[in-house]
Amino acid sequence: AVVSTQSTGSAFKDVFPEFDIKNCYFHLCQSVQRKIHETFKKKYFTDKVFARASRLVAFLAFVPLDKVEEALIYDITFYIQINFPQLMVVLNYFEATYLGQVIPETEARTIPRFPVEFWNHYGRISADPTFPRTRNMVEGFHRGFRTRLSKSKPTVQSYFKAIREQQVQTDYDLDRLEGGITPSKRRRLDHGGLHSICVSFDEYDCTLNY
Repeated sequence: AVVSTQSTGSAFKDVFPEFDIKNCYFHLCQSVQRKIHETFKKKYFTDKVFARASRLVAFLAFVPLDKVEEALIYDITFYIQINFPQLMVVLNYFEATYLGQVIPETEARTIPRFPVEFWNHYGRISADPTFPRTRNMVEGFHRGFRTRLSKSKPTVQSYFKAIREQQVQTDYDLDRLEGGITPSKRRRLDHGGLHSICVSFDEYDCTLNY
């Protein structure tokens, strides 16, 4: 299951303990981008090389769990320090929030706000190329449902009317599926390209080339 917050994931895990809960990759990227825009918004939109470098940390979501720290410290940090040292503020934010800060004079780290196991998708994508990385399908449904409501704060009567209309539409779609009729627009869930890259991780000599 893919969720947008850790609290949602914890609640979901309480009810469905057998499920593998992952953070939405889109929300991870949003978090990084907000930090970038705090200081570098203009440069981000005018310098493509700088913009790509600033987003490198988000790609750690597709690096093997046991390689994430190594990739951040020895590959991404080294590259950023040489080419875009001003971006170290973004890397430091990501490290503190998603890996935990290194405790002085030890090799241990503080507990991060979001554990690596929560936001890293490598294992799931490697095992199943159809595993969703984001909650876009759910959010798409919510946007569609909101179009049935004429106000942002509908009355109870109009809300239940919208629910009934949605249920009618859902029953209709299910009947069509059972009859072998697929929707005219199908969302592509097969991340075959990303899956191929993930399973060939060991073939790359450097995470930056990956």
